[in-house]
Amino acid sequence: MSNQIPIDEKLIKYLRTQGYRSDNIIDNLVKETLALGNIARMQIAPEQGQFLEIIVSITKSNKCLEVGRFTGLSSLCIAKGLTENGKLVSIDNSDEFLSLAQKYWKLAGVDSKIESVIGDAVEVMQSMVDRQHSFDFIFIDADKSNYPHYYELSLQLIPTNGIIIIDNMLWHGDVADEEKQDTQTQTIRELNLKIQKDDRINYSLLPLSDGLSFIQKK
Repeated sequence: MSNQIPIDEKLIKYLRTQGYRSDNIIDNLVKETLALGNIARMQIAPEQGQFLEIIVSITKSNKCLEVGRFTGLSSLCIAKGLTENGKLVSIDNSDEFLSLAQKYWKLAGVDSKIESVIGDAVEVMQSMVDRQHSFDFIFIDADKSNYPHYYELSLQLIPTNGIIIIDNMLWHGDVADEEKQDTQTQTIRELNLKIQKDDRINYSLLPLSDGLSFIQKK
Protein backbone atom coordinates (compact mmCIF):
# COMPACT_ATOMS: atom_id res chain seq x y z
CA MET A 1 0.00 0.00 0.00
CA SER A 2 1.34 3.42 -0.94
CA ASN A 3 2.08 5.74 1.97
CA GLN A 4 0.98 9.39 2.20
CA ILE A 5 3.97 11.56 1.33
CA PRO A 6 4.90 14.29 3.84
CA ILE A 7 3.53 17.68 2.79
CA ASP A 8 6.19 20.27 3.60
CA GLU A 9 6.43 23.94 2.61
CA LYS A 10 8.34 23.14 -0.59
CA LEU A 11 5.62 20.75 -1.75
CA ILE A 12 2.84 23.17 -0.75
CA LYS A 13 4.50 25.85 -2.90
CA TYR A 14 4.73 23.41 -5.81
CA LEU A 15 1.08 22.43 -5.45
CA ARG A 16 0.00 26.06 -5.42
CA THR A 17 1.90 26.83 -8.61
CA GLN A 18 1.39 23.60 -10.56
CA GLY A 19 -1.94 22.47 -9.12
CA TYR A 20 -3.84 25.61 -10.07
CA ARG A 21 -4.38 27.13 -13.51
CA SER A 22 -4.15 30.91 -13.15
CA ASP A 23 -7.28 32.92 -13.95
CA ASN A 24 -7.07 36.74 -14.02
CA ILE A 25 -10.50 37.34 -12.50
CA ILE A 26 -9.99 34.83 -9.70
CA ASP A 27 -6.44 36.05 -9.06
CA ASN A 28 -7.63 39.65 -8.75
CA LEU A 29 -10.43 38.63 -6.38
CA VAL A 30 -7.88 36.77 -4.26
CA LYS A 31 -5.61 39.85 -4.18
CA GLU A 32 -8.45 42.18 -3.21
CA THR A 33 -9.54 39.78 -0.49
CA LEU A 34 -5.99 39.47 0.89
CA ALA A 35 -5.90 43.26 1.20
CA LEU A 36 -8.67 42.99 3.81
CA GLY A 37 -6.16 41.66 6.35
CA ASN A 38 -6.48 38.69 8.70
CA ILE A 39 -10.10 38.09 7.80
CA ALA A 40 -8.89 36.96 4.37
CA ARG A 41 -8.19 33.59 6.01
CA MET A 42 -11.89 32.89 5.54
CA GLN A 43 -11.42 32.66 1.77
CA ILE A 44 -11.04 29.27 0.12
CA ALA A 45 -7.83 28.54 -1.74
CA PRO A 46 -7.97 29.06 -5.53
CA GLU A 47 -7.09 25.42 -6.10
CA GLN A 48 -10.13 24.46 -4.00
CA GLY A 49 -12.28 26.71 -6.15
CA GLN A 50 -10.92 25.04 -9.26
CA PHE A 51 -11.83 21.66 -7.75
CA LEU A 52 -15.38 22.82 -6.95
CA GLU A 53 -15.88 23.99 -10.54
CA ILE A 54 -14.74 20.62 -11.90
CA ILE A 55 -17.00 18.62 -9.58
CA VAL A 56 -20.06 20.75 -10.36
CA SER A 57 -19.29 20.41 -14.06
CA ILE A 58 -18.73 16.65 -14.20
CA THR A 59 -21.82 15.97 -12.08
CA LYS A 60 -23.83 18.25 -14.39
CA SER A 61 -25.28 19.96 -11.34
CA ASN A 62 -28.16 22.24 -12.18
CA LYS A 63 -29.10 23.56 -8.75
CA CYS A 64 -26.46 24.25 -6.11
CA LEU A 65 -26.42 25.63 -2.58
CA GLU A 66 -23.57 27.41 -0.85
CA VAL A 67 -23.43 27.98 2.92
CA GLY A 68 -21.00 30.83 3.55
CA ARG A 69 -20.14 33.32 0.80
CA PHE A 70 -17.51 35.76 2.17
CA THR A 71 -16.06 37.62 -0.87
CA GLY A 72 -17.59 35.23 -3.36
CA LEU A 73 -14.71 33.11 -4.67
CA SER A 74 -16.40 29.77 -4.05
CA SER A 75 -19.66 31.14 -5.47
CA LEU A 76 -17.89 32.26 -8.62
CA CYS A 77 -16.19 28.90 -9.12
CA ILE A 78 -19.33 26.87 -8.48
CA ALA A 79 -21.31 29.06 -10.88
CA LYS A 80 -18.68 28.57 -13.58
CA GLY A 81 -19.26 24.83 -13.39
CA LEU A 82 -23.04 24.99 -13.59
CA THR A 83 -25.10 23.81 -16.53
CA GLU A 84 -26.26 26.48 -18.98
CA ASN A 85 -29.48 27.14 -17.06
CA GLY A 86 -28.08 26.22 -13.65
CA LYS A 87 -28.55 28.29 -10.49
CA LEU A 88 -26.62 28.73 -7.26
CA VAL A 89 -28.26 29.90 -4.04
CA SER A 90 -25.62 31.47 -1.79
CA ILE A 91 -26.41 31.96 1.92
CA ASP A 92 -24.49 34.29 4.21
CA ASN A 93 -25.41 35.99 7.47
CA SER A 94 -24.03 39.36 6.30
CA ASP A 95 -24.03 41.54 3.21
CA GLU A 96 -20.73 43.17 4.26
CA PHE A 97 -18.72 41.76 1.34
CA LEU A 98 -21.60 41.19 -1.06
CA SER A 99 -20.78 44.14 -3.33
CA LEU A 100 -17.20 42.89 -3.72
CA ALA A 101 -18.47 39.42 -4.57
CA GLN A 102 -21.01 40.76 -7.06
CA LYS A 103 -18.34 42.81 -8.83
CA TYR A 104 -16.34 39.68 -9.61
CA TRP A 105 -19.41 37.55 -10.37
CA LYS A 106 -20.29 40.09 -13.03
CA LEU A 107 -16.74 40.21 -14.42
CA ALA A 108 -16.82 36.41 -14.71
CA GLY A 109 -20.21 36.53 -16.44
CA VAL A 110 -21.94 34.36 -13.82
CA ASP A 111 -23.88 36.98 -11.84
CA SER A 112 -27.21 35.96 -13.40
CA LYS A 113 -26.71 32.41 -12.09
CA ILE A 114 -26.27 33.40 -8.44
CA GLU A 115 -29.02 34.25 -5.97
CA SER A 116 -27.72 35.76 -2.74
CA VAL A 117 -29.69 35.12 0.47
CA ILE A 118 -28.86 37.04 3.65
CA GLY A 119 -29.87 35.32 6.86
CA ASP A 120 -29.16 32.68 9.47
CA ALA A 121 -28.13 29.63 7.45
CA VAL A 122 -29.68 27.07 9.80
CA GLU A 123 -33.02 28.86 9.62
CA VAL A 124 -32.83 29.35 5.85
CA MET A 125 -31.91 25.71 5.26
CA GLN A 126 -34.64 24.46 7.60
CA SER A 127 -37.13 26.58 5.67
CA MET A 128 -35.87 24.98 2.45
CA VAL A 129 -36.34 21.52 3.97
CA ASP A 130 -39.86 22.44 5.06
CA ARG A 131 -40.67 23.62 1.54
CA GLN A 132 -39.12 20.44 0.07
CA HIS A 133 -36.36 22.19 -1.87
CA SER A 134 -33.71 20.01 -3.47
CA PHE A 135 -30.14 20.64 -4.63
CA ASP A 136 -27.70 18.57 -6.66
CA PHE A 137 -24.64 19.96 -4.90
CA ILE A 138 -24.00 21.74 -1.58
CA PHE A 139 -20.81 23.46 -0.44
CA ILE A 140 -20.37 24.31 3.26
CA ASP A 141 -17.82 26.86 4.47
CA ALA A 142 -19.32 28.87 7.30
CA ASP A 143 -19.27 29.07 11.12
CA LYS A 144 -17.81 25.84 12.44
CA SER A 145 -20.10 25.60 15.48
CA ASN A 146 -23.03 24.93 13.17
CA TYR A 147 -21.27 22.43 10.92
CA PRO A 148 -23.18 19.46 12.43
CA HIS A 149 -26.50 21.23 11.73
CA TYR A 150 -25.47 22.17 8.18
CA TYR A 151 -24.46 18.56 7.53
CA GLU A 152 -27.76 17.08 8.69
CA LEU A 153 -29.84 19.70 6.89
CA SER A 154 -27.81 19.18 3.71
CA LEU A 155 -28.58 15.46 3.74
CA GLN A 156 -32.27 16.39 3.71
CA LEU A 157 -31.77 18.76 0.78
CA ILE A 158 -29.99 16.46 -1.66
CA PRO A 159 -31.28 13.38 -3.50
CA THR A 160 -29.58 10.01 -3.77
CA ASN A 161 -26.14 10.55 -5.37
CA GLY A 162 -26.23 14.23 -4.43
CA ILE A 163 -22.90 15.77 -3.41
CA ILE A 164 -21.87 17.70 -0.28
CA ILE A 165 -18.42 19.23 0.11
CA ILE A 166 -17.36 20.67 3.46
CA ASP A 167 -14.30 22.90 3.87
CA ASN A 168 -11.82 23.21 6.77
CA MET A 169 -12.16 19.60 7.87
CA LEU A 170 -8.46 19.36 8.75
CA TRP A 171 -8.68 22.70 10.60
CA HIS A 172 -5.05 23.79 10.20
CA GLY A 173 -4.01 20.29 11.32
CA ASP A 174 -5.46 20.83 14.80
CA VAL A 175 -7.87 17.89 14.44
CA ALA A 176 -4.87 15.55 14.64
CA ASP A 177 -3.46 17.21 17.76
CA GLU A 178 -5.11 15.80 20.89
CA GLU A 179 -3.81 18.75 22.90
CA LYS A 180 -6.14 21.00 20.88
CA GLN A 181 -9.44 20.86 22.75
CA ASP A 182 -11.07 24.18 21.85
CA THR A 183 -14.72 24.10 20.85
CA GLN A 184 -14.22 24.56 17.10
CA THR A 185 -11.54 21.89 16.85
CA GLN A 186 -13.62 19.42 18.84
CA THR A 187 -16.70 20.14 16.70
CA ILE A 188 -14.83 19.40 13.47
CA ARG A 189 -13.07 16.37 14.96
CA GLU A 190 -16.42 14.92 16.09
CA LEU A 191 -18.03 15.64 12.72
CA ASN A 192 -15.19 13.84 10.94
CA LEU A 193 -15.86 10.79 13.12
CA LYS A 194 -19.60 11.01 12.50
CA ILE A 195 -19.12 11.22 8.73
CA GLN A 196 -16.72 8.26 8.80
CA LYS A 197 -19.35 6.09 10.51
CA ASP A 198 -22.41 7.41 8.65
CA ASP A 199 -23.85 4.60 6.52
CA ARG A 200 -26.12 7.06 4.70
CA ILE A 201 -23.20 8.29 2.65
CA ASN A 202 -20.01 7.50 0.77
CA TYR A 203 -17.15 9.87 1.51
CA SER A 204 -13.50 10.77 1.22
CA LEU A 205 -11.52 13.24 3.33
CA LEU A 206 -9.22 15.07 0.94
CA PRO A 207 -6.05 16.93 2.06
CA LEU A 208 -6.67 19.81 -0.35
CA SER A 209 -5.68 23.08 1.33
CA ASP A 210 -7.38 22.97 4.77
CA GLY A 211 -9.17 19.70 4.04
CA LEU A 212 -12.35 18.92 2.11
CA SER A 213 -14.89 16.26 3.05
CA PHE A 214 -16.30 14.92 -0.21
CA ILE A 215 -19.66 13.27 0.46
CA GLN A 216 -22.11 11.41 -1.76
CA LYS A 217 -25.55 10.51 -0.41
CA LYS A 218 -26.47 6.86 -0.92
